[in-house]
Amino acid sequence: MLQVNQVVYDQVDIFQSDFFSRVPGLTITDVTLSLTLNNVAVAWPLVNGSSVIDSQVVAGSVYWSELATHAYGVRFFPNALGHWNLSISYPLAPAQIIILDYDLVNLPISVESGLRADFCS
Repeated sequence: MLQVNQVVYDQVDIFQSDFFSRVPGLTITDVTLSLTLNNVAVAWPLVNGSSVIDSQVVAGSVYWSELATHAYGVRFFPNALGHWNLSISYPLAPAQIIILDYDLVNLPISVESGLRADFCS
């Protein structure tokens, strides 16, 4: 479970035909995004996130960037409670689909009371 209204980070691996080596250099036009909230389609575009810092990630888009390992980082800012499903499709051989699921909740804020000591006399 994740906290609503915070940036969610994940990684997408798309492999070459040996199913070991990652496909480098993919852009947002090379893949297709499908995003749902509680099984209802959400029309957020996949955007280039390579020059976007975490504090600039906002609701309404899913940010895509290539990592040094040739995996791909995805970030988004879910702004509603519920079950989010992010699906990335790669159409070229070997065709692949990567599905990422997130349960967003409103976690209670807990305050640590600190050390507590009682002395008996």
